[in-house]
Amino acid sequence: MARKSVFQAKIAEYTAMLASGLMDPSELEPRVLSRHVVEAIKRVSQLLVDEAEGGNLYCRLCNKGPYTRKGMYLHLIRVHNSTIIDLVTAESERIYSSSKHVKP
Repeated sequence: MARKSVFQAKIAEYTAMLASGLMDPSELEPRVLSRHVVEAIKRVSQLLVDEAEGGNLYCRLCNKGPYTRKGMYLHLIRVHNSTIIDLVTAESERIYSSSKHVKP
């Protein structure tokens, strides 16, 4: 597997884990990933899942559900993997380009 695909797989995995509640945002450290990518993962993960009363999770991308937390994670990884990568990439580029114009 090429380095780019491994990187993209990790981004999708982190995003799906955050969205489904299997990972706390504080666990995502910018040691390996740059800050704007970490921020993009956090923002996109908030857009992927709806939580209904009783804790049932529903996918905002395809309106399927209800899922358990693990079921939601598996659904996102299996069905929406490339969409998640595209969303995080676009958000990361947007964050990076807007931060270049801000002077410290």
